[in-house]
Amino acid sequence: MGNTTEEEGITAIQVTEYTFFTTIFLIGVFGNTLVCLVIVQTPRMRTTRNFLLVNLAVSDLMVALLCIPFDVVLKVTFPIWPLGAAMCKVLWPAMTLLTNCSAATLAAISYDRYRAVIHPWKPRFTVIQTTIIITATWLMSLILVLPYALSLKMKDGYCDEDWPVPVAVKLYTMGLFIFQYALPLGIIGVAYTLVALKLQEQASRIAKNRQASGISNNAYNKALKTCKKSNDFEDDSELGSNDPTAVTMLHFERKGLQSPKKEKRVRSVRQEEKRLTRNTKIVKMLVAVVLLYAFCLLPNQVVWLWYEFGSGKDWIHLKTFLTFGSIMVYVNSCVNPLLYAGMNDEFRKGFMRILKCRCQKA
Repeated sequence: MGNTTEEEGITAIQVTEYTFFTTIFLIGVFGNTLVCLVIVQTPRMRTTRNFLLVNLAVSDLMVALLCIPFDVVLKVTFPIWPLGAAMCKVLWPAMTLLTNCSAATLAAISYDRYRAVIHPWKPRFTVIQTTIIITATWLMSLILVLPYALSLKMKDGYCDEDWPVPVAVKLYTMGLFIFQYALPLGIIGVAYTLVALKLQEQASRIAKNRQASGISNNAYNKALKTCKKSNDFEDDSELGSNDPTAVTMLHFERKGLQSPKKEKRVRSVRQEEKRLTRNTKIVKMLVAVVLLYAFCLLPNQVVWLWYEFGSGKDWIHLKTFLTFGSIMVYVNSCVNPLLYAGMNDEFRKGFMRILKCRCQKA
């Protein structure tokens, strides 16, 4: 009876696990493909900054296509390795490589946003520079996984690690934690902290400029409500989608609420507010992406550090925790398109446009 219960429990865990894998696979492939299509098919979104997002989407897409299906196969066939000696050297290092690439790309994106906000007079990265950055992320990621790939060998019919000395695996685990997790998140944290402080400073300056233009905060907030009620947001395509601060300034111009002498100053404030709103929305979205990356990869980082430097090897639930860590890594590969759709108007409209076109063709 005890054996029957145990088998049923294992079956339930497996069913839950495979359900997660299937869901993550479908969302990851579908969502990241949509991200690439939206950027490629939308002329105004084909910028060097968005090419970095394409690189992130490609790495996430490859996690879904390469890692998840083979991981499921290996769980079904364990303890037999049915993929051959060549895949022993490729499969698991590829997963680590893709995770490294995601971390490096997020760090590059944070530096790009830092340049755009802190040093707005500097030119954007050129296509050549962006290509070099993307190539560098893949090359650095490849170099980081070479020791891991060299250590993998076939043993007793299964792919396993064979390090020359015991300390080597500890050094590699710690190095991977630093370069895949701690260092990128440290760079990103510093960059976005400085960006947030700069945006706060800009918001304070804009508020002072607005008051200098003769527009009180009460009058500004009242105009903002009036714009929302009168659908001014939909009428001003020149401002981009749903830009409340900029539309409010336009409302003052239309209603003649400022003297001609103040018109130039009001227009300047309007442009500054438009830029601030756009930068704030982009930074919020990217910070959400980074926080999810940190959250999703934390269990996997913790379990391997505990395994190498603590008593994790003796824990009876280690295999379950390792599976959970892998699932969270896979979850990270599918959540970004959902964030883009929820927090960015252009991506959301692009997704709807592509889906609508596909439905009409069908």
